[in-house]
Parts: sequence; structure tokens; C-alpha cells
Amino acid sequence: MAKVVGYARVSSREQAVDSHALEQQIARLEAAGATEIFKDIQSGSRDDRPALNELMDLVHQRKVDEVIITRIDRLARSLTKLRECIDVFQEVGVNLRILDQQIDLSTSQGKLMANVLGSLAEWETDLLSERTRHGKQHRRNKRTACDTSPWGYRVVKDKYELDYRLFLCLIENRPANYLDLYSEVPEKLPGLTIKQIARDCIDIFLQERGVSRAVRAIFKKYGIAKTSAHKNGEDGIFHWTPGGFNRWLTNPVLCGHTVYFKKLTIGKGKRKLNDPANWQIISDTHPEHRLLTDEEATEIKQIIKFNSRVGHFSLNKDPSQPDIYREHTYQSGLVFCEECGSKCISKSAKKKQGHYYYFACRYAGMGCGNLKSTRKQTIEDVLIKTLVQTSATLGQESNAQRLSSPEKSDKLKQLEARLEALEKIPGFDPDLESLKAKTRQQITEEINPFLSESLASKTAEEIIRAGNNLAIWHTLSNDDKFKIYRKIIQRITIHNGEVKSVVLKISN
Repeated sequence: MAKVVGYARVSSREQAVDSHALEQQIARLEAAGATEIFKDIQSGSRDDRPALNELMDLVHQRKVDEVIITRIDRLARSLTKLRECIDVFQEVGVNLRILDQQIDLSTSQGKLMANVLGSLAEWETDLLSERTRHGKQHRRNKRTACDTSPWGYRVVKDKYELDYRLFLCLIENRPANYLDLYSEVPEKLPGLTIKQIARDCIDIFLQERGVSRAVRAIFKKYGIAKTSAHKNGEDGIFHWTPGGFNRWLTNPVLCGHTVYFKKLTIGKGKRKLNDPANWQIISDTHPEHRLLTDEEATEIKQIIKFNSRVGHFSLNKDPSQPDIYREHTYQSGLVFCEECGSKCISKSAKKKQGHYYYFACRYAGMGCGNLKSTRKQTIEDVLIKTLVQTSATLGQESNAQRLSSPEKSDKLKQLEARLEALEKIPGFDPDLESLKAKTRQQITEEINPFLSESLASKTAEEIIRAGNNLAIWHTLSNDDKFKIYRKIIQRITIHNGEVKSVVLKISN
């Protein structure tokens, strides 16, 4: 008996608008005599479709006698792909039957009509693409939000807004009588909003200081298991992959900006991430709906960039240690050879007294005469000495100015004025109290930078001025050293076991 198969296809958009569209096609194909149905849920502009590829493999193997489709654009929307399929059908002797147009390739008239309709389908696709491009350009001209929004946001009236809808309630926060509460007054059920979860993900990353580490911590906290979800948040499924979490953290939308051209079309139905340097960013389109401050965004980018360069070897593997980074990790990428100018590499040696860690010129003995390695502890000792001396020098230079003009910094004045205005607001509001506490903390940090949990908002000179004694630098944790030293050190040069120079970023 002749084997008759059917091919059905709907795009994701068609499936969303009419959930029965695929079922209707399948029913018609079966009624026309198809004993097996191949189906895809993909755009017709994509030539590489799984079910279509499987069908064409059977055609090549001569295991099919006839293929039935409902409309010609179900098979392909480009004349090139349609012509390719028809040529294969004719070469192996497989008939193509198109129900809506009543076309049968076994006749010469059917072959002509197939080519004509294929040209019209391709033309229609080109028109649709052109309308889509015009529509996107119109949205860009109006500076409106994109069709999709990152986790933590939703698009309301063409603007990004933080998503305050309740999303989940952790078991630890669930009351014993939650079933009664939910049935009687659903709005009283405690839970976390999408915005709160998004902000918590950021806080977890800043604490873990690594994408993979943060994802594991998020999974553990929220009880997330692996899923096949690909569009985090858009399909109602909360899930992160390390790559997706990385891209989300660096999305300008989180800083109150709108970004265009994040992805490029590289072929029919194929997209790829565009180089961030080529993004079009419209600043401050929704400043009142920020998840990240500028300082946090800068710190996140620095962490991701540093971790990608040094890898997981610089992260502490001992769970009993509070620090995330290993000792002297901050020196990676800052130490250079004085003789040839190349970036030095890290080395270690095990002796009776213990492990020793060094920096050495990568070209030692290969044209560079800097043959002796320099211990990392030696580098740190010289660095601290340089910092204390520089702090004393800066202090002496500004003593006269302090005596004649003991004015507060502009930032400190703004913070104190903000706190004064908040204190005048009557009534009790938990969010207001939280904002007051945050402002007080910022005032304390402005007065003494070393009391700050994050020094991202301070200049290198402000940090160095505050570090005017050895005790401050010697009591820093490995994580504090990473945050502080990499902000104030420009370059360290070494030669034959000695530190030759320490260049600081005191002009920043």
C-alpha cells in the first residue's frame, strides 16, 4: 500500500492566538488520507525545522509515496526552500498534494501553480518582515519599551515598570492557617513579589560574587529544580541558567535605561546576541523603577570581568572560610614585569615551611632577564607601606584647606537634607523607615569610607585618605582587599624578587 503522510505547521504566534490551529490541520490531513502526521511549531521562515527534516529524510529514503499539506505556506515561506522540496519530491517520485489550493504535483498545471503560490508566500513573508522592521523603528523613535521585559519588570503603557505582583511564598514564611487565609481573604496570604525576588537575586550575587555560585544559592533558597524553560519570567517559570543570569545582571533595563539592538538577525528565524558596544541605549527612561544603582552595576560588571579572567581558581573552596576570594587574589592582572612590560603570571611552590605564592614574568628566560619571582606577600607589604605614605602626604596637603574651609562634601549635604525631609513625613510606613535607615547608612559611609559595605561610590583618593594607618590595611579581609585594592591600584611592577613601583589611581 502507498504510504501517505501529512505535514502540519503553526508558528508560536499562531498557536498563541488559536490554540486549536494545529489540531484542525491534523484533522484535515487525516481526513485526506494521511496515516502519519509530522508537525512543527515554528516560523515558516525557518528552513531548519525538526519535523520537516525528519519527513524529508524519509522522502530521500523513498519510504513515502505522497505528502499532504493544507496550504503551501505550511511547507515553506521562501521560494528557495519550496523549490528545494519540490525538486526532491520529483526526483524520488513522491507526490505533493495541497488541500486548500487543490494542487497536485502529478500534473503540469499543479507544478506551475505550486511555483506561483510559492512566490506569493515569499512575497508575503517579505512584506511581514518589512512591517515588523517599521514597527520596531517606530517604537525606537518613541523610546518605548521592547515587547519583552527582563525578570522583575513588565511593560505597562509602553514603559518598563517594576513587577509588584505576588509570585511565591516560601514555606518558612507560610502561616500554619494559610489555607484558611487563602480561601477567605486571598490578598492576606503572605508572599514575595517578582520585584522582591529579582532584587534578592542581585543581593545574592553581590554576596556570592560569582554567577554560578549565585545561581546555586538561588536554587537552594527558592527550591528551584532544573527545567526546560528558555524564557525566564515570560512563561511564568522562575529559573536561571548561569549564562542567562549573567545577561540579566548586565541588562541596562535594571539601571533605568531602555536598550535596543541587543540581538541581531543572522538568517531566517535565527538571532544572536549583539556586541554590547553596538547596543543603542536610551538613558533614564524609567529612573523611578530601577533595580540597580550605578555603583552596583559597575561593581557587578567588574566582578564578572575579573572572574572570567582568573577563573574559579581564585575562589575559596574551603566552606569554613568566610571569604569568597583566596588570599592575594586582588593582585591578579595588576602585576607587570618592569623589564619587558608584560603581565606577570601566578606561581606557587611547596616547601617545608609551607606553600609560597609568587608572581613571575611570563617571558623569563625567553628574552627577558627578569628571572627571579616576587612573593605575593612581599608585594602586599610594599603596597600597604605605599598606601600609608600616600595617605599621609594627601593629608598634609589638605590640612590648610580643612582649617580654612571645614565644609562638608556636596554628597554629604544632599544625604543630610534628604534625611531631614524624610524625618518630617508624618505617620509610620515600613518602606519609609527602611529608606531612612538606608540614608543614615549612606551618611555614615560618606563620613568614614572604611565603615562602608560597598566602596564603589568612593573615589580612589577618598579611600586612600581614610587609610592613614597600618592597622586599617592589615585588618582587611580577602574580600575587602579585592573590592578596595582593585579600585585604587593602577599597576605594580616587579623585577628580580623586588617591587619596583606601585602606581595608584589617585586621580580618579
